[in-house]
Amino acid sequence: MTDDLKQADEQRQALMEMANAGAQPNQPTPGGHALVRPTQGIAERVIGAQPVAVYRDEAKILQKLSALAAAAGSDWFYRFPVRTKDGGQDWIEGPSIKLANDVARIFGNNSNEVREIDVGDAWIFYARFTDIETGFSMERAYRQRKSQTSMKTKDADRQLDIAYQIGQSKAIRNCIVNALQIYADYAYDQARNSLVEKIGKDLEAWRVRAIEGLARMPVELSRAERVIGRARKDWLAPDIARLVAMMRAVADGMATVEDTFPAVEKAAEVSTKPADPTSAGAGESATKAETKTEQPAAAPTAFAPTAPKNFAQYKEYLHATCDATEDPEALRAWFSSDAQRRLRNAIGLIAEETADAKKIVDARIKELK
Repeated sequence: MTDDLKQADEQRQALMEMANAGAQPNQPTPGGHALVRPTQGIAERVIGAQPVAVYRDEAKILQKLSALAAAAGSDWFYRFPVRTKDGGQDWIEGPSIKLANDVARIFGNNSNEVREIDVGDAWIFYARFTDIETGFSMERAYRQRKSQTSMKTKDADRQLDIAYQIGQSKAIRNCIVNALQIYADYAYDQARNSLVEKIGKDLEAWRVRAIEGLARMPVELSRAERVIGRARKDWLAPDIARLVAMMRAVADGMATVEDTFPAVEKAAEVSTKPADPTSAGAGESATKAETKTEQPAAAPTAFAPTAPKNFAQYKEYLHATCDATEDPEALRAWFSSDAQRRLRNAIGLIAEETADAKKIVDARIKELK
């Protein structure tokens, strides 16, 4: 090979090495590429059980969880409202991200990872839990919409950051709680019961503390009373425990103040004169709160000399209306109407009471069919 050809070959080799990004890991990231945290590939992941320095003891794990639950209290669980299919309201309670982190730490010998994919209007978070001791692994996806608002702020970037952190935390929590379900459920029950017991020992002090917490949010006391279903002077230890959990859910960004403590609506007024179900036009005299646009053509007659003020009165009102109704579909539509939902909210029915009321209606519908 001549000197000229050898020199040309060396120059070509040098250019190929310079162009090889893999051979130069310190090269800057090309423009237009996002910086992402590299995740482990299948080949790099540890598969199967691995030897560990200290093997876990299930009995000691439960003992530690029970001891920590007494101190954690409301930090380990949340409570927030959700809408039901019939337009009513139900409540979801469950373990918090703090509980999930503590359970994973006490359980030991495990690894938790999370990565995210941006899909435009949302992020898809993939959280993975791996039990190094047994080789068990679980991965769960969680979709977090970017438009979620958890606080009133004009700073759009800050709100976006908060939504991202909420999605990441929920993904991690969901994965750990499902992977360690028995331990998470045990910790949740222990924390909830310990809080009720703690409140019961000093009920008045906790009542004052809950009222002060509502004032700092701020939330009108009447809104909280309606959600709990009792006046503040009648709150029991379980009521205050639920209230504390709801405030914790708002503080952690799990729910909004408006959803958790809806604004008080004026109780829907019902007809003061019972209508004769056999007379013509009886189906048009349900309640004054039910407008013509809401009321079905064959709506049942609502019997109530005065507007119900509590659950006991509402059940009497419900039974009388059911007895006077012969059309099952009209009864179903009436109970699910916006007017009846507003009335139940105004009375302050809790989820369990609303469910009991629905059972009365469903029983009558089944009987009519």
